[in-house]
Amino acid sequence: MAKKKFDAILACRVRGTRLYGKPLQLLDVEQRVTILEYLVKYVREIKHIDSICLAIAEGQENHGFVEVAERHGWHYIFGAEDDMLGRILKAAETLGTQIAFLDSTESPYLYHDKVDELFERQVQESIQLASISELPDGASFALVDIESLKISHRHASQRNKELVTSYIFDHQDDFKIHMARPEPKLRRSDVRITVDYPEDLVFCRQIYRDLGGRDRLVKVADIIDYWDAQPQRRKPVEDIGVDWGHGRLWA
Repeated sequence: MAKKKFDAILACRVRGTRLYGKPLQLLDVEQRVTILEYLVKYVREIKHIDSICLAIAEGQENHGFVEVAERHGWHYIFGAEDDMLGRILKAAETLGTQIAFLDSTESPYLYHDKVDELFERQVQESIQLASISELPDGASFALVDIESLKISHRHASQRNKELVTSYIFDHQDDFKIHMARPEPKLRRSDVRITVDYPEDLVFCRQIYRDLGGRDRLVKVADIIDYWDAQPQRRKPVEDIGVDWGHGRLWA
């Protein structure tokens, strides 16, 4: 298999109407570990990823991401706040990316186990977008061919610029898409582990504390067990339900 340049491009901004600065919110308050930093720990376990780049929205309020990137040796670029897709493409051009790993920087827990396998299949079969369906809200990701994102951007509405892969999903006949399914236990789209509201942050901190996140990467399967065993703790986020908000990476 000919190697393709495979980079994690993570779109970042602090603006949010429900919870400000979500990627920089602390998951571990004592050790000062942010949601973004914990997410990248999962990303670093993906063997095929060549580099990590933050696609940061312009504006002085977003410069906190620079400090985090420089501390960890990540790449970063700045781009228009209202064009997340454009920022991702700018990062891809800077790095020479051919396939991008995209994930929400507002979600600390990632199902990273099958990413390398999915990437290999994507290259072998010339798939333009690959992902895993039915995972808990916040645990999934997308692997996207950069040429497909360029096509998306040329035809993008404002919605497509914010919901980065929405153009591809809106025109599925024009793209080769592969949506894998996880093992049955992980098919739990009712489980919410993204951070969009204060209640989400409280719950994700409880997961981190109770499941030993300081010492290991918490497995999504263990989070599902925790969700099922903790009806009172999950209730505030369960009541939110599926809330797509703005700026999601896929439709």
